Amino acid sequence: MNTATNAASTRNTVATKGNWLVKLRALALHALNLHLQNCAVIAEAHRRPQ
Repeated sequence: MNTATNAASTRNTVATKGNWLVKLRALALHALNLHLQNCAVIAEAHRRPQ
């Protein structure tokens, strides 16, 4: 019982400390998506005749 409690406590601590990594990953993925959308707009503008 004590071992299970300690394991749960450890998991909760890791989840709390790792929470900023989850937020950072989400922010990085959002930034990448915006960058790729911007690249697509620029590529489309270059494809069109003047």
